[in-house]
Amino acid sequence: MLGLLSGGLAALAGCSGLSDSSDGGDGSAGPPEEQSDYIEETSIEIVENGRQLALEVAVTDEIEPSSVSIITESGREFVSDYFSPGETRTSLLLTAGDDKYKPLPRGQHTLYLRGDDVETEIPLELGTTFELEKVVPATEHPDVREGLGHLVVVIRNVGERTGAATRTLMNGKEKEDVFVPVEPGETNVVRYFSLIEDTVSSCPRVDESAKRDEQLTVEFLWSDPVMFTQTISYENSSGCKRTLIGTPEEVTATSVETETETET
Repeated sequence: MLGLLSGGLAALAGCSGLSDSSDGGDGSAGPPEEQSDYIEETSIEIVENGRQLALEVAVTDEIEPSSVSIITESGREFVSDYFSPGETRTSLLLTAGDDKYKPLPRGQHTLYLRGDDVETEIPLELGTTFELEKVVPATEHPDVREGLGHLVVVIRNVGERTGAATRTLMNGKEKEDVFVPVEPGETNVVRYFSLIEDTVSSCPRVDESAKRDEQLTVEFLWSDPVMFTQTISYENSSGCKRTLIGTPEEVTATSVETETETET
């Protein structure tokens, strides 16, 4: 494990980088490669058969890099890696740090690069922007079809970096833990399992015929959640029949707390 930085980290707490405006920064600092002459390229990649996300870091051949780390905004070293002699590219796992199997928290972090006669700190944020595309039963989605009773939420990544959905909620209560990566400009589906399943055992206690506005939320790793209300009709006179009514209405989401905000 690399040693933690001293001094300079606190000064970086107010900086933004690799960030969309949805993360509270104005994006003016730009990605790391626009902030440092030593960084050639950074990107978030889907790895390990879609189960993890990693930050790919490529440095210029002007230096002999020795190591690179991500330091969280609270000053904790999250992950680090060493460059082999002659190498200028490495990968830092973002969804499982060196000390615990948890993803990098949301916040204004620091990319710390060391090499021969080089020691530099670069602001790093990872957020992107997601939008709700549509909500349909699983049987009506061409890429899903199977899963009778599942509700499919199609989300689109309209930002510039890859992100991932991590949890679904219904009326503020956790429904499922998920991991659904979405690349920039692409869509992917998040399922609410058995939400519109026609079974008596899973039918809520309502009148024989009722309509309810259910509030559904999809949360993401480093981005604001997508929240919307969807009207569902419950017909209990003969078993339990559930039907989607109308189109979903998106709700303005509250920003997720960063690491330091959570600790205070």
